[in-house]
Amino acid sequence: MPTKKIRQEFKEADPREVRTAIIENFFFGLSGAIIVPFIALRIDIAVLCGYLIHYFYISKVINRPKYVTSLAKFILFPIPTAFGGFVGYKLAYFISQYLTAYIQ
Repeated sequence: MPTKKIRQEFKEADPREVRTAIIENFFFGLSGAIIVPFIALRIDIAVLCGYLIHYFYISKVINRPKYVTSLAKFILFPIPTAFGGFVGYKLAYFISQYLTAYIQ
């Protein structure tokens, strides 16, 4: 991975675009990961809501301009998406506990 190239691209990048990419990719990972625990726990309404949110978000991610820089390909997409996925996995546990208590 060309770290010198990535550092140079980071210096040249607009901070607002970097921040927006990080937030978008974080929520993309979160929305995808939150579905699996709900499926495993068979909480149907949470699965439906999770799929709706995720597929609406997929339409946003698919229709944006393709990442062409090394910064975006190796940093701005995979890292925030992985963190979002992990947070989604953890958040799903607390949401499922709340929904289980609320439903019963």
